[in-house]
Amino acid sequence: MKRISFLACGTLLACAIGGTASAATAATPTATVTATPATAVKAPIPIKVSVNGKPVEFGDGLFVDRGKAYVDYEALFEALGYETRYDATTKTIRANTEDAVVAVPVGGEQAFANGGLLASAGESIERNGRAMVGVRFAGKLTNFGVEWDGKTKTISLVYQGPTAEQKAAVYDVFNRLQLLEAAADGNGLVALFAEDASIDREQVKKTWSSAKTKTTYEAKYLESYSDTVAIVALIENTTKISGGFFPDNRSETRYTLHKAKDGSWKIYDVEVSYVQYTNLPGLFKQTADVPEAEKATIGAAFENQVKAFNAKDADGYIATLSEVADKDALKASLTELFQNGSIKATVEQWAVVEYDGSSHAKLLVSLLSESDIGGVQSSTRSILLNGVVKVEGKWLLDVDAVVLTDENL
Repeated sequence: MKRISFLACGTLLACAIGGTASAATAATPTATVTATPATAVKAPIPIKVSVNGKPVEFGDGLFVDRGKAYVDYEALFEALGYETRYDATTKTIRANTEDAVVAVPVGGEQAFANGGLLASAGESIERNGRAMVGVRFAGKLTNFGVEWDGKTKTISLVYQGPTAEQKAAVYDVFNRLQLLEAAADGNGLVALFAEDASIDREQVKKTWSSAKTKTTYEAKYLESYSDTVAIVALIENTTKISGGFFPDNRSETRYTLHKAKDGSWKIYDVEVSYVQYTNLPGLFKQTADVPEAEKATIGAAFENQVKAFNAKDADGYIATLSEVADKDALKASLTELFQNGSIKATVEQWAVVEYDGSSHAKLLVSLLSESDIGGVQSSTRSILLNGVVKVEGKWLLDVDAVVLTDENL
């Protein structure tokens, strides 16, 4: 499914040349905060805990501090159906099931659950050499509802997630995606989207049919579920099998599904949080069939842009673009960039990787940027994918380019 998400990675080329754009990276929970041992004593009145209606005994692994109940992490998460381990190096509690992953840095400010971050200040502590986690917070991480019965002094945790059958119905969407991908069935793909999904269906079909790919799911997590909305996080690995230009990639993607009137699940939104392109050297071999003279003029469009950039010629740079929504704003940004430092861009190699035979193409470029801004020197190699369009017989670049990677040298 990376062909859908791949189309959404636009960025201004001037930023890439200026060394200010970088590939997306996934957020990582901090795990270096040193915990402060709690000083509270065990509550005088015994607190009981039940999980899905069954009592669970934690012994001295449960205590209360200022109205908040803490339980030994291992005993609690295992009672909730998770396998656990403790990373002593980073002081991080880790718990997982077949389709859920949780990481809680002890004493940290944030915890990780299925691709999302949750504020966790005061929710995990160290006491007498044991890692403890708040009961209510553990429920939030694992989709268990938590209730307190003051009369019986009982904390009840009840799983709020879907049944096995409901979960299977959600995951079936992605099983069908793989089958449609194998069949290169663009029409079938579009039918999997909700009617009100904000997506260009024709563009999706075009992209889907241009190259045949194979996607494998390294992991999938059902982050949330209700009768009408489900959110699934996937780690996907997609490789090209045949056909037109396509960059192999590994990504972390969150799908929002809505239930249709007929009871089936449909894709409403696709959000990519991280993409790593995995075959960058081989991309320049995926060349399109273009007449030599036309290929030279397409490549010259980018070389002319770089020449204008190195000459600090804002007007010349803008003249290489096909459409600019606000030329004055872009000119002001370029002028400020030119005034604040010295930047030299060099085109290392380029290839025309898509060509429609007349007026549209895509150019893949390896660009070396060497900058000296405020006395700070740096070098960056960027791999860019830029659309090119012929306007009145002249090839011009799209304002937005996809930055496949930035490598600091």
